[in-house]
Amino acid sequence: MLKPCIDCGDLSERNRCPEHRPDDFTPSATKRGYDSAWQRLSLKARQLQPFCTLCGATDDLTVDHSPEAWQRKARGLSIRLADVRVLCRSCNSRAGRARPQGWGVGVGPLGSGPPGKANFRSHTPGGIQ
Repeated sequence: MLKPCIDCGDLSERNRCPEHRPDDFTPSATKRGYDSAWQRLSLKARQLQPFCTLCGATDDLTVDHSPEAWQRKARGLSIRLADVRVLCRSCNSRAGRARPQGWGVGVGPLGSGPPGKANFRSHTPGGIQ
């Protein structure tokens, strides 16, 4: 369905015509491959680990995927919890796009906990085991 460009009024498929569309236009999450299966996986990962893997933050959580996640999807396999990690939006932005070299030094998979997390009785349910 065509709609008028919000800058010049010319008809376009998007809010802006190609002339007024920013160069860094990003397609929707669905068009980038984040389908309903991804949404369910993301929700489950954030429920199982309600903190950022890198900094321990508990709000504005997102789910980052390993480079292998999209390789699995391309082969028709589902993305697994082992292929993702929970990060706050800030850490996810700093991490950037999935890198072929891996997730980087000192960055673990889902559930590894933030680095340097204290093992004091007040920080660990049930105390030190």
